[in-house]
Amino acid sequence: MQRKKIVSGIAPLVLLLLSSCGRIVDWTKSNFYQGEDVVLYDEKVSPYIKNVTIYDQLDTKANFSAMWLSDPIRAAYAQLHTKRMGKDETQYKAFLRRQLEENNHYITLYVLSTHEVKLGVPESYWSLFLRVNGRDYMPFELKEVELPTEYQQFFGKYWNRFKVPYIVRFRLVDENEDSIISDQTEFISLFVRSADKEHAFIWDLYEQQEPAPLMQSAPIKRKKRR
Repeated sequence: MQRKKIVSGIAPLVLLLLSSCGRIVDWTKSNFYQGEDVVLYDEKVSPYIKNVTIYDQLDTKANFSAMWLSDPIRAAYAQLHTKRMGKDETQYKAFLRRQLEENNHYITLYVLSTHEVKLGVPESYWSLFLRVNGRDYMPFELKEVELPTEYQQFFGKYWNRFKVPYIVRFRLVDENEDSIISDQTEFISLFVRSADKEHAFIWDLYEQQEPAPLMQSAPIKRKKRR
């Protein structure tokens, strides 16, 4: 009975506190200038961002977030970067063209890991590889980098000071100079694998969506790969 009385007494206090929080937020915004919001159009990037936490029983073994720098992601980056820097439409198109040209040669991803789970060094417990059409490919570049502000924004809640960003690149062509992605390729998979655990980040190539442009004109259209 005594416990019920205590719970009944706490409940109104919690409700009062929650209602007060809303008033405090409103008061803060009205008294401390927050700046003008920028339309980021980053809701279109979410299909290209994957996250996983891998456990061993109740112990956390690793947490990875991966972003495939597909054409729509690079277009969104070009849009946000040129807008943030105050560039005009001509500069935007030139920057976008350079970004998209990268995807004619490489499959590139940003991967976030925790500080204690290192990647791309000899002592790494986890390795990464790409699987396309049933064949596995090792990265030709995997290194720790500074993550550009725009990509930090795209990662959203997955990006914080406890994460280390890595860039991972795979060549778009095989040893015979043939593209590893064809018109029949349905998806690509980035594997993270240890001695006893693995996980595959999968991107469906038929679910790609173009991000809404920030500039007046639409992003430059690219020819479909053969």
